[in-house]
Parts: sequence; structure tokens; C-alpha cells
Amino acid sequence: MNIARIATAALLVGMMALASATLSAQPLSKKARGAKTVKLSDKVGKNQFTWNSDAPLEKIQGTADGVTGTLTLDPTNAATIRGTISTQVATFKSGNNMRDEHIRGASWLDAAQFPTITFAITSVSNVTVAGNKATGKATGNFTMHGVTKQLTVPFTLTYIDESAVSRKRAPGDLISITAEFNVSLKDYNVAGSRGTIGSKVGEMISVKAQLFGSTGL
Repeated sequence: MNIARIATAALLVGMMALASATLSAQPLSKKARGAKTVKLSDKVGKNQFTWNSDAPLEKIQGTADGVTGTLTLDPTNAATIRGTISTQVATFKSGNNMRDEHIRGASWLDAAQFPTITFAITSVSNVTVAGNKATGKATGNFTMHGVTKQLTVPFTLTYIDESAVSRKRAPGDLISITAEFNVSLKDYNVAGSRGTIGSKVGEMISVKAQLFGSTGL
């Protein structure tokens, strides 16, 4: 056993952990301190999910509006982000009215029985901060089609201190969040029309989120 090598490795691991902890603890804001409540609002920017289905017989791109949500965070520690984000199934659009009716219908997402899709953040990990931007992974309960499963979503958050320029959009400090993740239709008991999933609709749907909010609304 080489004691020197073990000691060196342990020291390197410790230094890396310290560097990571120091980086993640950096504040997002030069001014803000303490817990802040952020309300998502289209006054700040267009809140929207875009989604893609890639199947052998058809490729579909769509959007989901009707986004609402309230988050809390301490700008001095991005790992404190918590809250719930929702979107309305009735706002799903794919560029084809008949297909949109099917998406919202009982065989697919069933907007009548399950009108919302939600993500409730329970923890945040792997946070790194550079200036007013933080990247990390948000873990929480993702609910769709009446089924709730744990999901981890990589995200990037930008925090903008209130200024004369920012107030032209909305009062308070502003935030923007981008995120990307995949959703398995099978995991959420979305069966669709017989033989459609896997041929015309992808088994896995890729989703991108673009969210905007303010502490002053």
C-alpha cells in the first residue's frame, strides 16, 4: 500500500470538494439577500414548453403555454430553489388542429380528467455559479396523466437585479430558467391510439422549458 499516493489522492479529493462547495455558495446577486418569492409571468418573458416527438413515420414539434408557477430561492445559495411549475394540457399545440384534439383527448393526455402537468421541486444538486448564472439539477415530483414520478432536470438560472432597465419589463428582481428533459409516455400510462406510439409518435418526448419570473409581482 502506497501511503503517500493515498494521502495525495485524499488531499486532491478534498480540494476539489472544497472548490465545488465554494463555487456553489457564490451569490447570484450583488444586492439581494434572504429568501425571495418569484412568480412566473409573461410580463417578464414568454413562459413556454416546447416538445418534440421523433418517430420513424412522423416528426412532431409542439408547444405548451398556460404556464404558471411560484418559486422561492435565496440568491446567496442557488441550491435553495423550491416551488411548483404547471402547464395546462389544453394549451398543447402541434400545428395541426385535429392532432391537437387527439393530444388533449382521452386516449392521450386527457385534458378533461388531468388538466395540468406539474413539476414540484424537492431538492437541487450539482450547483455551480458563475456571475449571475447558476447551473444545476432540480429533482422533484413530475405529474402527468394522473401519474407522479420523480424526475431530475438539468437547468440554467439567470438572476437579474432590479434596475431602471429591468423595471421596463416588471418590478423586482428578474429570473430566467432554461431546462431540458425527456418524458417516457409509457411511464405515465399514456397509451394513445393503437399502434401509434413507436411508429408515428415517439416513445420518449424531449422537452425544453423557457421560464421567466419576477420577485416584484
